[in-house]
Amino acid sequence: MSSTVLPPIDLPTIDLPAASPVVAIRQAHSADEAAILDICLRTADRGHDATALYGNPRLPGLVWALPYVRLCPDHAFVLTCDGIVMGYCVATPDTRAFEDRLAVAWWPALKQELAGFAPGSAEDDKVLRTIGDPERTPESVTEAYPAHLHINVLPALQKGGHGSALLRHQLQALAQSGVIGVHLGIDPRNAGVAAFYARFGFVERLRTPSIIMGRTLTP
Repeated sequence: MSSTVLPPIDLPTIDLPAASPVVAIRQAHSADEAAILDICLRTADRGHDATALYGNPRLPGLVWALPYVRLCPDHAFVLTCDGIVMGYCVATPDTRAFEDRLAVAWWPALKQELAGFAPGSAEDDKVLRTIGDPERTPESVTEAYPAHLHINVLPALQKGGHGSALLRHQLQALAQSGVIGVHLGIDPRNAGVAAFYARFGFVERLRTPSIIMGRTLTP
């Protein structure tokens, strides 16, 4: 019995769509600390990379990010893309109490850690002054807006509403904690970002010279 050889069939090439990246928000872990410090540095120059401005790359994060992760873990969240940390939002529900804790549990150890560090830039000096003589938030702010937050997202995820989702997540967590109001500070050289926060109900309340914006919260 003879067999028939069929001619080859030309099948069309099908390009399968690339898998979409998975973006998620989760609680920050201790293993995220290095990434959070790096993100703080890479966004510390009015949202841009500030690596060239600091003699010690950990400096900005040691003041404006890491103490929240350590002392207020319930309000430390990270934004991930395919498991990689790309942003964070940290907060404290009680600014006055947080400043008291920093005075006892954070600044003294940090002063000791940086005792041998010689500042080489204006930004280095600014951080060391903050650590050596930290300012207290005015009561006129904390009475109505006792909580405060910091949020930073790397440029790759600054589009698509990811930063907005992260901010909403934090605001919801603070409201569920019973906080009546929250404030944040903006570098006056980056005043344009105030429009972003205004969309979430933040209103300018004070200049110190930082632009202080606040909004009320409801459970």
